[in-house]
Amino acid sequence: MNKKKISIVAVSAVVIVSLGLGFNSIFKKANTLETDNNDTVVSDQSIETGDELNTEEAKVDKTQTKKENKENKKNEDTTDSSSNSNENSSKSTKTDATETKKPNNDEVEKTDNSSEKPKPSNNEKPKPGNSSEKPKPSNNEKPKPGNSSTKPKPENNQTITSPKPKNKTVTIAISCKTAINNGLNEKPGFSHLPSNGVILQNMKVEFNEGDTVFDILVKITRKKGIHMEYRGSGSNTYIEGINNLYEFDGGSNSGWMYSVNGVYPNYGVGAYKVKSSDVIKFNYTCNLGADLGARVN
Repeated sequence: MNKKKISIVAVSAVVIVSLGLGFNSIFKKANTLETDNNDTVVSDQSIETGDELNTEEAKVDKTQTKKENKENKKNEDTTDSSSNSNENSSKSTKTDATETKKPNNDEVEKTDNSSEKPKPSNNEKPKPGNSSEKPKPSNNEKPKPGNSSTKPKPENNQTITSPKPKNKTVTIAISCKTAINNGLNEKPGFSHLPSNGVILQNMKVEFNEGDTVFDILVKITRKKGIHMEYRGSGSNTYIEGINNLYEFDGGSNSGWMYSVNGVYPNYGVGAYKVKSSDVIKFNYTCNLGADLGARVN
């Protein structure tokens, strides 16, 4: 009996212990589930509260930024207005300064202690002093020699022209009318002579100081391409032929003679120095000048 009771008590104790262990495990699981649920709920609540806090902070930040932007705009407006006022004040001060710089012609008073030195007028001579500005010469006054680097320019209306020297000229002509009158052009070898006897009409020739009648004859015959032949030199120069008409072609008393202003000089062509407006003529004579009415000097 005792053994059976002990075995029953032992079995019942084991059962009770196993049941207690089972209930403990069940209670532990339930507690862990409840704690987990509570944690999730708490976390969800914390998330929701965090989100709400974040949104509220964002709203606060937005309002603060709006306020700051408004304050910045106000500050910018105030700075712009102050800068504009400063600019207006500076402009006003400049205009006041310029207005104060321009004196009225009626209110200008001469003072002995003024720092500005008077400028010399156009009609007054400048007085020597320490002035750094040099007086400019007027248009009516001649500039005086000095250290001035600027030279007065001539007026536009005044033109400086130097008179050109007039060229000195003489007139020269060549004729063989006496030979034509004697019928020389009808003889063989003289058909080249002009029928009117005019070899060169009156021509003006420029000359240099000291030129002689011979110099004038050389210039005109070379210019016109007229034949001319001579002998000798200087005052002994003698004209032998012009336009292929030589001395003695018209007879033993024939040859060339020259006159100046209607007068036949009694010396050679190389000795007579011409003057301005002289009229020189070379004529062919068949009778020692008698057929020319020569007046020999």
